[in-house]
Order: sequence, then structure tokens, then C-alpha cells
Amino acid sequence: MDAEDELAQLRQRMDNAQQLANMGDYDWHIPTDTNRWSDQLYRIYGYEPQSFNASYERFLSMIHPDDRERIQALHQHSYATGEPYEMIERIVRPDGETRYLHSNGQVVMGADGTPERMRGTCIDVTEQVLAEREREAAALHLNEVRLRRRQAVEINDNIVQGLTAAVYALELGEAESCRTYIEATLAAARAMMGDTLEEIAGGELAEGDLVRAEAANLDPTGGV
Repeated sequence: MDAEDELAQLRQRMDNAQQLANMGDYDWHIPTDTNRWSDQLYRIYGYEPQSFNASYERFLSMIHPDDRERIQALHQHSYATGEPYEMIERIVRPDGETRYLHSNGQVVMGADGTPERMRGTCIDVTEQVLAEREREAAALHLNEVRLRRRQAVEINDNIVQGLTAAVYALELGEAESCRTYIEATLAAARAMMGDTLEEIAGGELAEGDLVRAEAANLDPTGGV
């Protein structure tokens, strides 16, 4: 086997490995704006391998519009400092699908100290990003359910039971006890609202904060 065949086999093995990892690599020659992408990187972007020269302008056109300014700023910082970079970026495929890439790279300076090449790797992490979002949404929902359950228990313990005791006292003709139960229940309700609502004007709830602009309709018949 000659050197050319060995090189072809090596490239094939590398392409197979990149397909399995859903990873591609790039090597951009800055002065000529010529970019060598691996076959898998073209596939990640939704194109046939080696179907175009991925100039920097072409690359930017495939970046999600909301990410372009940030990506350019990262590259410019790397050009200026020679520091490596790492980022998560969104790309938009020709069919409109958005994918998430974890990219890293480095700038290679020429003999005169100016940026000559930029090379690195990109891994398609879309599934991981979406799965993490689902986990976060599920955790948020669980926290909301727990909060509502705690609030329901507190309402029962502090409000319902207090009002029930006030009704019993009233039925027994114990007006003072009824008044005491109602005052305690109102105090508990105010404390619960203070824990539940966001702070008003940066402070705790004060007298009058929970007063309605219009009186509530307490007619048991609904005003009919």
C-alpha cells in the first residue's frame, strides 16, 4: 500500500469517527478566506460534503441572526489576543432547522504576528441542549406544584380552620371569641400574602397594600 492509499484510509477512518461523534473540524486560512471543512461538518450544517467553500461570510450567513454579533466579537477578541475560544452557537440549516453547536478553536499567528489561520472543532449538541431544557422545565413545574401544595396546606391550616372556628363561636353566641378568631385569621392571611407576593416597593406589605380598588361582592346569592 502506497502513501496515497494510506492517507485515503486515514481520512476515511477519521470521517467515520466524526460521523459517530457528530463532530466536524475546520481550518480557515484567513488571508485567502479559504476554509477547509471536514465532510461531517458540512453534514452538520445540512449540506453535502465539500459542496462549497465555507468563507467567513458564508459561515456567518448560516449562524442564527441573534448569535452573529456575539460570535464575531469572540473571534475578534481571539484575533487580537491569540487566546483560544469556546462557545455555544446556533446555526440555521437550509430547511430552517436550528441546531446547537459546541465550538472551540484557536488562532495561529503568522511570522509577522498577524492572524493567519483559525482552526478548531464543532460538535452538534442539539439533543443535549434540548434535553437539558426539558429537565429544567420539568424541575420548574415540580417546584410550582410543590409551592401550590404548600400554599393549599397553609390556606387550610391558617384560613379555613380559623374561619370555621369563628363560625362555630358565632353560632354559640361567643361574639368576642368570633372576633378573636377572625383577627387571627386575617393576620395569618396577611403573613401568607407577604410570603407569596413579590415585595412591593422593595419592602414588606403594609396596612392598605392588599385593599381592593373596588369592594368585593360578598353577597352569597351572587347579587341576584
